[in-house]
Amino acid sequence: MKRRFVVAAGGTAMGTALVLAGCGGTGAETSTGNMKLTAAEALVKTSQKTGRADTFKADLTVTDTGDGANRVRASGQFRLRPELTFSAQLDEMSRNGQAVPGAQGQAIYTGNVLYAKVPMLARFVGEGKPWLKVNVDQAGRQFGFDAGALVQQVQKINPAEQTRMFTGSKDVRRVGTEKVDGVDTTHYTGTVTVQDALGRLDAQAREKVRAWFPQGAANEKITFDLWTGADQLPRKLVSKGTPAKGESGTVTVLYRDYGKPISVNPPPADQVGELSLSGLLGGHKPRN
Repeated sequence: MKRRFVVAAGGTAMGTALVLAGCGGTGAETSTGNMKLTAAEALVKTSQKTGRADTFKADLTVTDTGDGANRVRASGQFRLRPELTFSAQLDEMSRNGQAVPGAQGQAIYTGNVLYAKVPMLARFVGEGKPWLKVNVDQAGRQFGFDAGALVQQVQKINPAEQTRMFTGSKDVRRVGTEKVDGVDTTHYTGTVTVQDALGRLDAQAREKVRAWFPQGAANEKITFDLWTGADQLPRKLVSKGTPAKGESGTVTVLYRDYGKPISVNPPPADQVGELSLSGLLGGHKPRN
């Protein structure tokens, strides 16, 4: 599946996510306590508040251009600090309108180790174990399997990074109030260029995020819709790329349970196998 713009959720384990967003903009005022904020000011406030949230849960849907024949649905719980930790479930993956057999699965990432339970990978796991253990630092060198890139995809679902980039929008406006999963929210919409979005990040984050986009994408636009609760935290985000060559994708993320404790533990040791070189070379037969 080709995607020019990706924000959130993680390779074999999860899906993908469009990220950008936008400050500077106009729009109707939003009431926050006794203050009246413009849409642009409200986005800045949301960015600041979201940056303090270390944990959250999210549901992700990614569809490609046109009739949405390529689709990914995933969900998970995430802890961003002191180090990235998550557990996630890939619920659906389809290409050209057809479900990809064996693609559904689970992923756990903790202590720089990725555990994946994906039927289509079972033949590559030694000793017939249901879970595959991948050392993120070693997998690429040993097997050419870039687990680090998969983890980077998950990092793109970070709502703090997304809303910080949203503050680069010059046309953000307030649409109105709506309910999202039973929560009262304020709906904002706008566009932002890749260049303006990157300009809102510090140097270190900018270099990391720049790699998410193809060369020459600086002037391409992202259209975004963002719903925030009374606590100023994002509850829903819909992003759509509008690149010059006509390719685009739509990403929808639903957020909940900010700041609540999450529990992420490795699977039982007797259920975990290593990536099998013989399996990759065809010597390890798939299990029935």
